[in-house]
Amino acid sequence: MNLDEQVKKLIDGAPDVESRQSVMEIAPILQQAAATLPQTTYYICQSQQGESVITTLRHHRQPDLEIKVIYAFTRTEDISQFDGGSLPMESAVEVPVIQLLFYLLAFPEIDRIVFLNNSQNLDIGKEISRQSLEDSIEKKLQQSPKSQLPPDVC
Repeated sequence: MNLDEQVKKLIDGAPDVESRQSVMEIAPILQQAAATLPQTTYYICQSQQGESVITTLRHHRQPDLEIKVIYAFTRTEDISQFDGGSLPMESAVEVPVIQLLFYLLAFPEIDRIVFLNNSQNLDIGKEISRQSLEDSIEKKLQQSPKSQLPPDVC
């Protein structure tokens, strides 16, 4: 499924007219971020309850600084090789990239998604943070005063 089809599916899946309008408003931002990635779908790990596995990272010099991350992989095989196999590979699910980016906005407990695109080197990834998406949306809202987004979208 290409990015346009993913956006259409996200819009069509919105529960009401207001939500559909909000998704249409932010769709260009989601597509812009997704276009910086080489894949249109990624694999993420889910718990047995079907929730995304969120990893909490702490800085060793500042233990009170926490970042909550979802790792997204290009192949399921990469999951077992990542971080000594600490993530549950058996619960990997394929998720469209537009949906992943929307999750980042929708769930405040997630700070960023790290997209691990190079199977040869899983120590390097492309991070997309909620803050960067929110900043892009805010910039779009300032440029388009007739926006239909509700004030609490980000």
